[in-house]
Amino acid sequence: MPLIYGILFCLILGYLGYRLHLLTITGAIWTIVVGTVVIYGLGYSGLIVLMLFFGSSSLLSKLGKRRKRSVNQIVEKDGARDGWQVLANGGVASLAAVGIIFTDHPSFLLLFLIVLAASNADTWASEIGPLSQKEPFLFSGRRVPAGTSGAISVLGTSATVIGALFIATAGDLLFDLTTAEWLLVTVGGVLGSLFDTLFGGTIQRKFRCAVCGKETEKRIHHEKPTLYVTGWKWLGNDGVNFLSSGIAGLIGFIVYRMW
Repeated sequence: MPLIYGILFCLILGYLGYRLHLLTITGAIWTIVVGTVVIYGLGYSGLIVLMLFFGSSSLLSKLGKRRKRSVNQIVEKDGARDGWQVLANGGVASLAAVGIIFTDHPSFLLLFLIVLAASNADTWASEIGPLSQKEPFLFSGRRVPAGTSGAISVLGTSATVIGALFIATAGDLLFDLTTAEWLLVTVGGVLGSLFDTLFGGTIQRKFRCAVCGKETEKRIHHEKPTLYVTGWKWLGNDGVNFLSSGIAGLIGFIVYRMW
């Protein structure tokens, strides 16, 4: 199928995402760019994997919206995905597609799949974990409110594994992976989500609301500027997502090249 049809399809996806309030205008633009690059490098099979990630994530964001209201008071961004969020989750994947264009080496396909598996695993954990009946806990064992970066729960951890398996299995069906490659994508996806939890609980910036006193990732809370508490001031949630999936993908890429 000609590339122009793929570009038109990405334009339609971006437009629909914007009209359905799943994407902001910048989110729609970067979705079109990332999708087009992926189609050029990996064909429509690559686009399907990308759509499975963004589509399932968008659907899960609608799950249990009432119970997630308290989470939205903590997380840095809620609602429609903006351009930074699209790049945080799809930026490295599009670079992997560029690697395929210039080298046609299968290691870049594994990089593409691992990055998306890591992003999917983390997103599923973030969307499903807050629905747990029990509050999540930090590695120190202290219970914290749902949505706190670095916190884990049994439900969220289960969603992490299933989310990674989802992308790995889709990759297997579309690209005919070997068992070892499928396992590498799965493990890489889970590892990326664990990195996200670790970085989110240690180096991601956090603030405290000057009105209610609660810890949050938001710069504005109760319409008042929040107070910086801890973490690297320049590292927000998008940066953590990009860093964690990128590191997991790089590890998988190196392991595959060393086989």
